[in-house]
Amino acid sequence: MDNYLNHRWPKGPGGQPPPMPGYTAMRPPAKRRRRFPRRWLVSVVCVVLCLVLLGGTSIWAINGLANLVTDGNPHSSSEPPSPRHTRAIPESSEWSLEDLPWGDPDPSVQLSLAEPDDTVLSGRDIHEKVMPSLVYVRAHEKGGYIQSVYSGTGIIVTASGYVLTNFHIVEDTESVQVMLLSDPTTYYDAKVIGVDKEFDMAVLKFDGEGLGLTPAQLGDSDALAVGDKVYAEGNPMGYLLGTMTEGIVSALNRESEVDSNGLGLIQTSAALNPGNSGGALINESGQVVGITSAKITGLVREDGGSLEDSAVIENIGLAVPMSDILPFVNRMIATGKSWRPSIGITCTETKADGRRGVQVATVDEDTPAQAAGLRTGDLIVSANGAAVTDLASLRRVIYHTGVDGLLHCTVVRDGKEVPITFALIDKIDA
Repeated sequence: MDNYLNHRWPKGPGGQPPPMPGYTAMRPPAKRRRRFPRRWLVSVVCVVLCLVLLGGTSIWAINGLANLVTDGNPHSSSEPPSPRHTRAIPESSEWSLEDLPWGDPDPSVQLSLAEPDDTVLSGRDIHEKVMPSLVYVRAHEKGGYIQSVYSGTGIIVTASGYVLTNFHIVEDTESVQVMLLSDPTTYYDAKVIGVDKEFDMAVLKFDGEGLGLTPAQLGDSDALAVGDKVYAEGNPMGYLLGTMTEGIVSALNRESEVDSNGLGLIQTSAALNPGNSGGALINESGQVVGITSAKITGLVREDGGSLEDSAVIENIGLAVPMSDILPFVNRMIATGKSWRPSIGITCTETKADGRRGVQVATVDEDTPAQAAGLRTGDLIVSANGAAVTDLASLRRVIYHTGVDGLLHCTVVRDGKEVPITFALIDKIDA
């Protein structure tokens, strides 16, 4: 799934930034009609072209020097962000995670979901509640003296300055800055605490001391149902800061149809656009229940057809569910790395003995599950008190349990229920 929502300048070969809001082009002065001798025509055209090329080169050079000066001081900018059409000069070295500006993890910081709230707020109240918790994120691409800029959105989750956003905003970059939407006057250098590329998540940290930051309330995405009203807040186009759109939950647990990364996504009809990456999907109580990350546009070549022949798809936005991603976020904050809790089995969804569950196909050697007696053919029907009817329900329990916890399973074997308890393993370290 390549339809990410980060906004990048330049936007590829020949890409031009859209006009800024409120900008009105000046009408050129009326020209007097004048006849030129035909023999002067070639000379005049040559002179004009030379002047245009010289002027364009000079402007590009001046802008490049200005960017170098301002980028050297993280707090120098007092203007709100605007699209910049810059030219990247790539270096021979390739980007790696080591190029990110890494910060230190802190196991004393742990995020949690807010208590369920039945209060239904108006769109205006939700906007006023969430805006102080959002930041504009800009990241500079590695390579060259004049860099391309990736921009998106982030969600403040602690008063000390922890921010949740998408990994693809910081990928290929070497410096990251954030700016408060409630005070668009200053950029703050941000460190990367942890990333999870597969789940498209990143945790940032900037110095929030003395800024009076307002952490967002994190809501339970498991409480969502199809048809619930939701709102999206972010920075579409990279400069339309704090834009709010409205929609509904269109579907839950979107995985196999979209991206088989092991984490079911929230599908929403709220309008999402480039720049909304890392933004907030909000329930009617003003709680952040998802992190907007991508959309399905349909603008791809199908069956060898041209782009113009492809279907244009609207109102299919995707968000990472907060309840599912929170264990991974807390792991990154505590250790600087993500994890993949796992039983250590291969399995399939099936129905046996009149019961639906997840049937074990193979059990990995030297795992706690094997030592506890889990066997090929066992049908897992419950885990930690939750019914297991498909892979998604089993995976959710495993992710919430974590590597440090125990999984209490009930399996059906030869028509009888058998309890089995074992520790989980971390597939990343396996």
